[in-house]
Amino acid sequence: MKDGDQQRDEWRATVARQVITDYLGQWLRSANEAAVAAVGSEHAAESARLARQAKQRVTRWRDHGDLGGDTAVLIADAVVRRMVDDEKSVQTVEKSDDSFPSFDSSYRAAATCQWLRDQGYDIPLYPREPGM
Repeated sequence: MKDGDQQRDEWRATVARQVITDYLGQWLRSANEAAVAAVGSEHAAESARLARQAKQRVTRWRDHGDLGGDTAVLIADAVVRRMVDDEKSVQTVEKSDDSFPSFDSSYRAAATCQWLRDQGYDIPLYPREPGM
């Protein structure tokens, strides 16, 4: 593999790991906030369970670098959904520079989905997923 190809693969892996960490962190914060808001309500037990589940996902990722198939698919779905939402809301005219990877939502979605597949997770091909 050429040095440039290896560097691109390293960038993609770094972006994918950061995207995964960010999504897990967002889900944990949201679950914790929902659990606090639900204290004393009929939804308290379910909210607490979801917060524990989110914490377990973060811990599994942080300590073992493992997501489990269900979490990997949820993340892939989320990054592709974000890319589609961004495409609908933002029309940027930007010249592509192939010497340095773009970090827009399309690149993050493609890098994350491909990295998850490379790690052995069963991630579907999405109709609107960009190629690498």
